[in-house]
Amino acid sequence: MDAGDWISIFMAFIAATSAVITYVVYRSATDPEVILYADVDRKRPSIINLIIKNIGNGSASDISFHPSRAIPCKAFSIEIPNAMPDKMNDGPIVVGVPYLAPNQELVITWGQYGGLKKYLGDSSLTVQINFKRTRSLRPFSAALKSTCCLDISQFEGTDASDHNWGAKLVKAIEASNKELSKINKSIIEATEH
Repeated sequence: MDAGDWISIFMAFIAATSAVITYVVYRSATDPEVILYADVDRKRPSIINLIIKNIGNGSASDISFHPSRAIPCKAFSIEIPNAMPDKMNDGPIVVGVPYLAPNQELVITWGQYGGLKKYLGDSSLTVQINFKRTRSLRPFSAALKSTCCLDISQFEGTDASDHNWGAKLVKAIEASNKELSKINKSIIEATEH
């Protein structure tokens, strides 16, 4: 093989590598990526939510969830309770989600630390999520999956105080208005007599 053959092989390699990189960039720019995670509720102290979110750039359809074991629901107790919380038997994780646009999320009120800790203990829960691209050039390549881990231990010792300052401010202003109304009414009654 002479130098011309080596240059041809090298150019073919560069062209193939460029095609693969272009395809990977295209897929990352157009594919959905559906995740499930737990997070504290910023407006309701001590509540932990489950959030289903499409963090990808494409829309997802036919989303189904396959947990490694049953998921608890309505596990409301700050301290670890005596009774075991119920298993989740309805809602989007059980019945699936037909469609999620890019950056769209669904928020499920999951429970509080004590109730969730009672159900899950020290072990985590793995959830496989199956979904499809809504636009695919080939039907057999439309199926995607992701795996997420839910672990309640990450919330142990975290701040569960009320940070909903807007609601607190509204309540304070309403209380001030009531007091001012009482004072105004007293002044009017005193001047009439």
